[in-house]
Amino acid sequence: MNSHRKNSPHFYEELYPSFEKRNKKKNNRDERRKKDHCEPERQFRCGNCGAIVSTDRELVGVNNRNHCPNCLWSKHVDDLRAGDRCSGCGARMRPLGLTVKKVHKKYAVNEEGELMLIHSCIRCGKIFINRIAADDSTGALIALYHEAGQITDEILEKLAGQDIHLLAAGDLTTVFSQLFGWQAILDMFEEENQSIRSEEAFVEQSQLED
Repeated sequence: MNSHRKNSPHFYEELYPSFEKRNKKKNNRDERRKKDHCEPERQFRCGNCGAIVSTDRELVGVNNRNHCPNCLWSKHVDDLRAGDRCSGCGARMRPLGLTVKKVHKKYAVNEEGELMLIHSCIRCGKIFINRIAADDSTGALIALYHEAGQITDEILEKLAGQDIHLLAAGDLTTVFSQLFGWQAILDMFEEENQSIRSEEAFVEQSQLED
């Protein structure tokens, strides 16, 4: 066999007719993988308040950061799943409130997971839940939780349709335990009890003096 012909880039395509077809399929799969997972940004400017927001996992504690830690507004960058960064919308997403991620277990009772933000796109109306980042403003999160009572019935119906439970007034313990831990709640109750006891002792002493 001619060695020059053997070294030709088309030699194996001629020898094996299915080679080109298989190679084309592989290239198509590679292109789809690139489409399905677009390259994420390292930082972005908040479209609501203008702050520069880092997406560095080491700093923020989450893999797919897409909301501002100051105002909690987000950007519609994901399409089918969190982190794909392939949405063609790109509009701002308003924070609606807080929820708790549901943990589905195959052979056990489902449990409540971590605290999550609920966002709604102001252009297309799509609703996502997003993980809270380590540098998110606690004050902004608490304020957002207290604003849950202002959500319209239409939004509540959309949330219910996606099986998203909006945390409201009766969920204060859940919110505080997730943000500050149970020990902080116990310490707070202990301080209140000490304050009550001190006030009662003062009243009792005043009555004895009279």
